[in-house]
Amino acid sequence: MSKETIKAQAQGRNGEIDFDIEVVDQQLADLKVTKSSETKAVFDQAFGKLRDNVLAAQSFDVDAISGASIMTKAILESGKKALAENGVRPVARKVDTTHKNVTLNVDVAVIGSGMAGLLAASRALSMGKKVVVLEKNGYVGGASILNGSNVTATGSRLAKKLFGPLADQDSPERLFNDITKECRGTNYPELSHLLANNIGKAIDFITDFADLTYQKAETQTIEHSVNRQVEMPSQSSYEVVTKVAKAFEAKGGILLTDARVEALKKNDKGVLTSLVAEGKHQTTTVNFKSLVMAAGGWGAKDYKEGKTDIPYYGPMTSTGDYFTFAKNMNLASRNLDWYKVYPHGLEVEPGIAKLTTYSTKEASDMGAIFVNRAGKRVVNESLPYTHFRDAIAAEPDKTCFVLMDQRIWDRFYELMLKYGFNEEEVQGFFANDGKKSPILVKGDLAAVAQKAGVEYGSLKETFEKYQEYAKNGADPEFGRDAKFLHPYEGDTFYLIEQKLRFCTTLGGYEATPEMQLLDADFKPVENFYAAGEIVGGANGKDSMPSMMNSWSYASGFVAGTAAADNCNNREVDVVTSASVAPAAPKVEAVTGASHHAAPAPKPDVTSGASH
Repeated sequence: MSKETIKAQAQGRNGEIDFDIEVVDQQLADLKVTKSSETKAVFDQAFGKLRDNVLAAQSFDVDAISGASIMTKAILESGKKALAENGVRPVARKVDTTHKNVTLNVDVAVIGSGMAGLLAASRALSMGKKVVVLEKNGYVGGASILNGSNVTATGSRLAKKLFGPLADQDSPERLFNDITKECRGTNYPELSHLLANNIGKAIDFITDFADLTYQKAETQTIEHSVNRQVEMPSQSSYEVVTKVAKAFEAKGGILLTDARVEALKKNDKGVLTSLVAEGKHQTTTVNFKSLVMAAGGWGAKDYKEGKTDIPYYGPMTSTGDYFTFAKNMNLASRNLDWYKVYPHGLEVEPGIAKLTTYSTKEASDMGAIFVNRAGKRVVNESLPYTHFRDAIAAEPDKTCFVLMDQRIWDRFYELMLKYGFNEEEVQGFFANDGKKSPILVKGDLAAVAQKAGVEYGSLKETFEKYQEYAKNGADPEFGRDAKFLHPYEGDTFYLIEQKLRFCTTLGGYEATPEMQLLDADFKPVENFYAAGEIVGGANGKDSMPSMMNSWSYASGFVAGTAAADNCNNREVDVVTSASVAPAAPKVEAVTGASHHAAPAPKPDVTSGASH
């Protein structure tokens, strides 16, 4: 038996990908990654699937993975080249690539496998329904897998377990008031109440359903008036998404990847009854009683089309496909130019950013100051992040810098590595020596000012004033709380660039408090529900940290409940795909549950309606 390991290198989206090709007797035995700068949540799933396909075919002549095509094509090409250069010619196995036409008859179909979609699907499944999730990418998670796992636990058993008596200080009404304050009253009250009233039920449900373990969030942000944020031990939504997806399938749910929805179909009465999804080797027709659309936002679409100059850090797959495939549904929408803009980010390539939210928050708590290119402080660094956002937006080049000493930098860097960066990437930023964005520079005060293009005389004056403020425990310029006025130590400094960035869209389609979509005449669309980023308004024009995840949980829970309940009043005609409704169901305003002659399970859902 002959064994050898062939080294290969591909150029991924974020840098070089090194991998080993293990060969036994001229056959491919394994592929192992030894180095990668790719987004871990996407890369691990995409590479795992690619590896399985290559080994099954004994060839690198297989399809790239949808949603990760740049990276996986590069791996396939470099793998093929490495085998040729080393004279390895595996005997390829025939893999069936015949295009199939498949029809599924289900109770509930869900478009999108982010947390909103998975939660809706899991909720409907738990109510005894047959459920399918369709995901256009070759991996699960959507934009959710790029987020931290922070979510609010207001009103949950989990909050009482983690926060003890302090949990009693929180309430749905308090959360609603915090939402309203943060977005300056631009939120839609019905949807905000839906979020606040259901987030506790949603997190308790999914914790039990997928056997999740949450802990108090490491960072309890100032925007929340009480400690209520929780997270997974890994701080990663990737962990949540993969565990929920696994539990969903283990309990009988159907999860299809590489299934891009292309069309929504109506019966001869104009009622939505089915959809068609396309994949590389399969066309899937799904007949359903209820449809939940949880297909994410359209940030990448607007970025690519030049509709905003704010750097984008979300997935390039957030393309708003539903604007095309759901066009025939004549849906009402609003505020499609609202983006969730954060002030803490590094522009890692032109127009593309990565977040430093948790790093920057920690640095602020440790006494770091924010300065502009003129070397002047621009904000009370301990105020909510919206103040940073507005301060950066007011700068001519929309850029500010965090000034740190070694003590602060060490903690900042530790959190960078925890939240999406890697050592090689960060060292590469420093190697640029301030010559291009993102600017990360180190040295004495004069050196960092010169490298970053910040006016040194003014920066020195600002620094000396701050040192005096910290010594005296008072900030006469900005009124910063004395507990955050910590003097700088030593003579080694860091200036770290900070730019605005966005991932999430905040507008979207109009929906009822039961998450049923509305048409242009503001009438509920039969059988059609939605969840997550695709429905706008709950957080208004701005959102507190953890609230986009919270919206995906709460809206998914409500949409899944309503969609499952809707099934109790319908039948699917598997021949015509026609949905037949006996009598119009009566909707109970308190629970959002539909009631019909046959008893239906009563869902635990609180709507935003006033009683």
